[in-house]
Amino acid sequence: MSALKDFVVACFSPVGLVTILFVAGLLLRALRRDSRAGWRLVAAGAGLYLVFLLTPLAEALYADLEHPYPPMLKADASARSVVVLAGYGEDNPLLPVTSKLTGEMIPRLAEGIRLYREIPGARLVLSGGVVRQHDGPVAQLMADFAKAMGVPERDIVIEGRARTTYENLAETKRIIGSEPFILVTSSGEMRRAVAVARKLAMRPLPAPAAIWASRYYPAGMSWQEWAWKVAGDSGEAKAHRLTYLQRAYHEHLGYLWYLALGRV
Repeated sequence: MSALKDFVVACFSPVGLVTILFVAGLLLRALRRDSRAGWRLVAAGAGLYLVFLLTPLAEALYADLEHPYPPMLKADASARSVVVLAGYGEDNPLLPVTSKLTGEMIPRLAEGIRLYREIPGARLVLSGGVVRQHDGPVAQLMADFAKAMGVPERDIVIEGRARTTYENLAETKRIIGSEPFILVTSSGEMRRAVAVARKLAMRPLPAPAAIWASRYYPAGMSWQEWAWKVAGDSGEAKAHRLTYLQRAYHEHLGYLWYLALGRV
């Protein structure tokens, strides 16, 4: 059932839709060489790909996730715990600790360590379970990174059971209870993480990391400023837009899934 769900989600993702249109069009052309529908499907796939690549659609969707949670420029001293949620990591003995954590994990940890250092007597809670067979929990890799950056081992708390955002917060609650805490995760994932924490009667203080769209489309822009900015950014191909468009799709869909499960 899980594999079927993942397959359906992938098919309707931005990259999935483009791929389906291309493949369907090419198959139709191969089976019926005189088929105009085949060329139309290929053209639709190409057009959709160009829209994703040449317009700031990704920025707009990602900014919608980021804007409700501005950066925490100075640590909130009411918190005594800084909680960093895990992403993906692999315990490869041939790599230094700085290369064992992938994607946005380094910005998350850097932000968590920065805020931890601003609060005297704070602790750094790292949450992330096993994501690859025969590896230890990702939280242990995060702890290794934090220690390499100078965080004393006595100030680090490892939560190594969670494998989803919901489990991250549920397991963290066992450690910190109902006290206020600084919550660090990627900016695009903050909405769902905060909603889960509040559903669990926790008191999160959001501190987004790896901020992307808000650098170009900051909160508070007028519609006129947005229009000029969109016009100026359109027409320039940026390959990373596809990556963030996929992330925005998965995050919006993930929030709806959690809503259906009663987790937010």
